[in-house]
Amino acid sequence: MKKILSFILGSIFALNLSISVANSAANEVRVAYFLEWPSPNLEDMMKKNYSKALGVPVKWTSFNTGVEMTEAMLAGDIDISYSQGLVPFINAVKSNAPIKLIDIAMEYGMGGTTCVTSNASGITKANASELEGKKVAVPLGTMADYVFTASMEIVGADPSKMTVIDMVPEDGAAALVSGDVAMACLFGGNSIAAATEVGSRLISVEEARAGGILGIDITSVTNKFMNENPGMVRTFVEVTHEANARYNSGKSDMNSMSKASAMEVSKMKGTLDGFKFLTPEETKKSMESGNLAGFLDGMGTPKGNVDTSFLPL
Repeated sequence: MKKILSFILGSIFALNLSISVANSAANEVRVAYFLEWPSPNLEDMMKKNYSKALGVPVKWTSFNTGVEMTEAMLAGDIDISYSQGLVPFINAVKSNAPIKLIDIAMEYGMGGTTCVTSNASGITKANASELEGKKVAVPLGTMADYVFTASMEIVGADPSKMTVIDMVPEDGAAALVSGDVAMACLFGGNSIAAATEVGSRLISVEEARAGGILGIDITSVTNKFMNENPGMVRTFVEVTHEANARYNSGKSDMNSMSKASAMEVSKMKGTLDGFKFLTPEETKKSMESGNLAGFLDGMGTPKGNVDTSFLPL
C-alpha cells in the first residue's frame, strides 16, 4: 500500500513539475512591439488573447527602434521582442547579447522601410550622387540603416560622403518636412506618409526588390526567459502563427489591428500589402536554409543564436 501511495504521490509531483517547467514562475510576460507596424497578432494583443493563452498578464510596450528593444532586453525590462529588425538582432548577438531568434514576424520589401528624398532638394535616383555632402536622417543599427546602405549601392552614391544623423523615423520625417535633411530613411506607415507628403521614394518597391533588398523582422527572446519559461515561449509563438493564419485567410479584425498600430485602416492596409506572414513550415525553412539563414550568414552572424524548436509544426 505504501508503495502504491508513494507511486501516486510521485506521479502527482512529476505532473506538477512538468506543468511548472512548461509555465515556470513568471507572473507576467513583457513584450516589445512597434507602433505604425501592423501585424495580425495585434488583434490578439487588443483582445487579451495572449494573456488568456499564457495564463498571466502580457504587458506590451512600444519602442521606436529594434536597437531600443535590445537595450530593454539587456536591462531586464523586456522578455520577448516581437518584430525586431534583423539587423539590430545581428548587431546584438555579435556583441554576445544573451538573446535568441525564435520566429520570423514577417518578410517585407521597401513598402514598409524606405528612403525618401525631399522634393525641394531636387534629388532623385538619376542624380543621387548629389546626396554626397548633404545631411540625411537614418535610424542607425536598424533595418532602415541596412536599406540606406543597400539603396546607395543601387543608385551609386557614397554614404561616407554624407552627413548621417541618427534619427528615429518620426523625427527623420519631421526633419525632412522642415528641410533640415535632404533625405530620410525610415519605417512605419505614418512616418513614411509624412515624408512622402514633401518628398518621393528614392527607389521604388519594385526596383528595391530587383536589387535584392529584402526586409525580415523576427521575434527574439532573452535566454533567461526562454530557459525558465519554455512553455510560455512556445505558446506565444503558437498564438502568433494562429493570428497569421487568420489574416492570410482574410478573417482578421482590421479595426482592432488599426487601433493597436495607431494607424488609419486605409494606411494600415497599404503597409500590410507589402508584408508576407509566413506559415510555420515556411518559417522553419527560412530560418534553416532560406532567406533568413542567408542573411545571417552574409552578415557574419555567430552560430547558435537561432532556435526553431518553438515553431508549431
